Amino acid sequence: MKKNISIRFKLNILITGIILLVSISLVFVYYRVHCETVDERNFELVRKAAVSSKDYDFINDVRQLRETILTESFQELRREALDAQDPEMIRNYLDGIECESRYSATLLESVENVGDTLMVATELFGVDTIYLQFDQNGVTYNLVDPCEDIFWIGSIEESIYEFEEYEDNVRIPPTVYHSVYGWRCTACEPVQDPETGEPIYSVGADVDMNQVIQERHEFFFQSILLVLILTVLAILISTLMAKRMITHPLRQLSEATKAFAHEENGCSRDSVANLDIRSQDEIGELYRDIRSMEERIVVYTENLTRITAERERTETELRTAAGIQMSVLPEISESISERPEFELAASMSPAKEVGGDFYDFFFIDGDHLALVIADVSDKGVPAALFMMSSKILLNYRARLGGSPSEILSAVNVELCRNNPTDMFVTVWLGILELSTGRLCCCNAGHEYPFLRQNGRFALYKDKHALMVGAREGVRYRDCEIQLSPGDAIFVYTDGVPEAKNAENDFFGLERTEQVLNNAEKESAEGILDAIRQVTDAFRGEAQQFDDLTMLCVIYKGRQ
Repeated sequence: MKKNISIRFKLNILITGIILLVSISLVFVYYRVHCETVDERNFELVRKAAVSSKDYDFINDVRQLRETILTESFQELRREALDAQDPEMIRNYLDGIECESRYSATLLESVENVGDTLMVATELFGVDTIYLQFDQNGVTYNLVDPCEDIFWIGSIEESIYEFEEYEDNVRIPPTVYHSVYGWRCTACEPVQDPETGEPIYSVGADVDMNQVIQERHEFFFQSILLVLILTVLAILISTLMAKRMITHPLRQLSEATKAFAHEENGCSRDSVANLDIRSQDEIGELYRDIRSMEERIVVYTENLTRITAERERTETELRTAAGIQMSVLPEISESISERPEFELAASMSPAKEVGGDFYDFFFIDGDHLALVIADVSDKGVPAALFMMSSKILLNYRARLGGSPSEILSAVNVELCRNNPTDMFVTVWLGILELSTGRLCCCNAGHEYPFLRQNGRFALYKDKHALMVGAREGVRYRDCEIQLSPGDAIFVYTDGVPEAKNAENDFFGLERTEQVLNNAEKESAEGILDAIRQVTDAFRGEAQQFDDLTMLCVIYKGRQ
């Protein structure tokens, strides 16, 4: 069995993933911004340090130092001092040159004053070093660097690829590069001659990029640690809040719903969810919807129970009524079946438990057989009651004698006299004289009968009048048909031609006539069975919407 995963666990995983994703994204974004900020800060410091270091009153001293180191005598002396590793040789040489500056007596003293000034600027701006140098004909000569020994004065700087594009003694923006001095960031600002405006040397400032990267790494690891701490705290807080605000109320709702649907006391008013959930969020709305749904289910169940009991009682009553209705329809008794002059069959299949169709046949006297088929204008119990009343009236009045038209006229008067429901009934009434085969009939708005003469059934369009019970004072007319031995008459209600299939096609009179002629050699019962089977097959799965009532009489004459 597959194990369920709790919603709390899913929420924790989701929240943790979201927090980590957002936090790591923020760390990288902040790290990038931090790196750019640090770079801009360092580059700006380099630039400011370089710019500030050119504002000296001893420009002429530096110019004098530059002119001195370019002499052949200084370069020769510097080579000898390097070979002897004797810095005093350079010191003594510089100390022996008088300086025109008001701050320094000798050139050596001027170099020392410049170095002290550069060291103060270095500490002030937080860079690694600030130095002086000048370019001449693509060669860079070093002048003063407080971080280097005196041998550095007059040395030629190693050519650096990143600076090859710049001309002599021009402004160089902060540039990151690798050299013998390591991974550095350098910026240079030219110092111009106050009189001519020409650059005579440049002030350079360096920052060690290793320190910058170390600062970035420290920031990155501190940020990751902070993110992890905040993530753990966020998970703990979200877990507690999810438990209190989501999982606990949902578990309560789940248990209450299961209790409501329990077989023993489920779907009762006592089992409706009653929880202390007052939150104005989706959980609270869900609880209120569930409670409202359970209350509606309880009401529906109670109504369904009541309706079911009423329906069972009604169905029992309808079955009883159907039994009563079917019992009042005549059966083929021995007095009918033993008569040699005719063969008779009749049937009724109601669309509901009780129907509004009926048929009847009875002897008026020894030589006259009354045939009746009728269809009430409604269905169900009201139609069945009206059918019972109509049948009794027709049977009673026919036994008193008279033609079919006289019988229907009398029954019409009685039905119109007390008909609060405004119901009516279509009737076909025929009286067959057995000795002669003369059939006197009257049609009160009913379907045309099918008459078989000369071995073929055909629709017989007799004279129609208004339905019985529809209006007082209706005049009905008789019609006479002479039957010969072997002739037959088939009467029916509209449930036969108006039977519909799933495509809403009607069975129709043409199909009815075809079936009757295909069954022409059948008995009266066989003819009814043939009609019933074909209409059932035609209807298929479609519902029967109307009563199906038929009556067939085959006249055989005197034997």
